[in-house]
Amino acid sequence: MNYDDVLDIKRCLPKTWKIFFGSFGKLLPVQVKTIPLILAGHNAIIASPTASGKTEAVVAPIVEKLLQEENQGLSVLYISPTRALVNDLHERLKDQIQELGISLAVKTGDRSQFIPQNPQEFLITTPESFDSLICRHPNVFSDTRFVVLDELHLLDGTYRGDQLRILLERLRVIKANEEPKYYALSATFRNPEGVASRYFYPFEIVSVKGQREIKFELVEAADLKKALGTTISRFRENGIHKALFFCNSRRETEELAQIIRKEDIWPKDRVFVHHGSISKAEREETEEMMRIGKGVLCVATMSLEVGIDIGDIDAIVLVRPPPSVSSLLQRIGRGNRRKGYAFAIGLYSTDEEMVVFQRLFKMAQNGVLEDITHGPCLSVAVQQIFSTLYQTRFTGVRKESLQLLLRRLTIGEDLTELVLSRLRDRGFIHLQASVYVPSTRLIDLAERGLIHSNIPDGQGYRVIESFSGREIGEISLLDPLEGNIAIGGRIWRILRIEGTKIYVSPAGKDAIMTPSFALTPTHGKFYSILPQAAKEHCCKTIL
Repeated sequence: MNYDDVLDIKRCLPKTWKIFFGSFGKLLPVQVKTIPLILAGHNAIIASPTASGKTEAVVAPIVEKLLQEENQGLSVLYISPTRALVNDLHERLKDQIQELGISLAVKTGDRSQFIPQNPQEFLITTPESFDSLICRHPNVFSDTRFVVLDELHLLDGTYRGDQLRILLERLRVIKANEEPKYYALSATFRNPEGVASRYFYPFEIVSVKGQREIKFELVEAADLKKALGTTISRFRENGIHKALFFCNSRRETEELAQIIRKEDIWPKDRVFVHHGSISKAEREETEEMMRIGKGVLCVATMSLEVGIDIGDIDAIVLVRPPPSVSSLLQRIGRGNRRKGYAFAIGLYSTDEEMVVFQRLFKMAQNGVLEDITHGPCLSVAVQQIFSTLYQTRFTGVRKESLQLLLRRLTIGEDLTELVLSRLRDRGFIHLQASVYVPSTRLIDLAERGLIHSNIPDGQGYRVIESFSGREIGEISLLDPLEGNIAIGGRIWRILRIEGTKIYVSPAGKDAIMTPSFALTPTHGKFYSILPQAAKEHCCKTIL
């Protein structure tokens, strides 16, 4: 790193240097490479390891430009994949940004600080809330100058990523005279050029290797109880006080936490569970305990792979191989951040799992990420037609404009016409004088906020602790009339059911229960509406 380069950057950040970098007195490699590009007005895709300073590398120069140039309205649109990441980013950035006089807001499905009539300058949101805003208040984006796509690898190649690609096209229509600057961030881009080209163009690539040495150990775990006992005994021998276990499903996290508690190999009140079916309050309590606690152990799904601040973790344990090299890198990157290497223990149950672990770790050590097929999910075509027609409900949209909008899905005119015909037949849209308009049925769905997300609706029951009224989470049951349920690493006895609420109390210490959660759908929520030819196109592309 050239000392003069750092001095030049410092001089170019007269208003933000002290706030963002003053306590460090230096810049990290990704910051040295990224900040000059942003100050010069270039788009960029930034690939850099976890905890390498990517967020500050982008936010500091953006805020500097806002302070140096006249701006008004919503200037920065920061899109993050999950509500948890949005909230975590807000907590990390709010004091710095607000101290500099920039107004900051969050908008998600369960938390909205954004005021469209008097918009804040910096908005952190999800793709679905972005969709809702562009439908209802498209004019608030007329002043948007910067778009940040955080942890883009979690969206790219999914129906949520396809939705985001079209939303950015709609933003460009609003910003016809001056396109925003774009910045995409991730620790695990296999092909940054290919990813960026799906969302914006032109762009510069910032790639900082800097990956720590990866060390690992594999433990045979056909007898999981024995393997856990051995692993945790090693924790005590090596002074490990904070451990994070990663499982591949919510059911596995619950089963593992039950074993740890039941076998009494870790203090029961220091064992936590973190996944998408746990209530927001419970997840936040777990995150706080992992940040400040000692002698704590958390069993999690991919919900803790990225972003959320849980402090420094002494040990990472992978229960069965993760689904990809990218996922492995994200998981082991959560641990040993104060050391010069990343270390993980992999628990395998079969010879096949052992071989998969060896292959994944070897690829990770060599910096090789797997190829990913980026076939579009055409359920997004339905969702975006709905969303676009609601945005233009007073004027309607010509078919040619819809075809142009959907071109990023590589869907031809014939297939577009099939989808539109299907939506007309189902009574969602009407064709009036060569212009498509939303039907009353579609407008009703939109007014209820049911068209902005392509994430399939969950059919579950909210689990409430009867004594305290505390919501524990959500669980899917076929016939929850009596007996026990498992969630949050504990077994609960069902007391009563009121509508979609299950009231529970702690079950006895010897209670056993298999956790029950809905399977993750392969396709987006609007897939069932597609004509058969479009469904077949989805299948061919995905395979």
